[in-house]
Amino acid sequence: MINKVWIEQNLAVSEAQRDSAEVMVETYDGLRWRASFVTIPFLQRQMSLTREVSKEQHNMPPVRFIAIETPHVIVENLLQDTVEDTIDNLMTLGTFESVFTAYDEARLLMSVDAMMDR
Repeated sequence: MINKVWIEQNLAVSEAQRDSAEVMVETYDGLRWRASFVTIPFLQRQMSLTREVSKEQHNMPPVRFIAIETPHVIVENLLQDTVEDTIDNLMTLGTFESVFTAYDEARLLMSVDAMMDR
């Protein structure tokens, strides 16, 4: 079960403008998990950006689309209660581990150290 939830958002914009966040969850067994949470306005903004980029390319028709490579959780808003309730629901449905990625801090630090040794 959930021990703690962190929501990392862009604090430079107003709460109403925040449309994406990185969410980290710590379970009681000490494991940490992370996922990207976004709102519909985020997806719409990304689609508009793609259209603007495609307009500048001579061989691309200007189309609004988005290709998301990593799993995202799409929510109505990024309020703490909404995010926590969503996490609870994902756990209840048994889909938490298919959306969240295990975050292994020790492995991350080892890979950074290996890169520094090169």
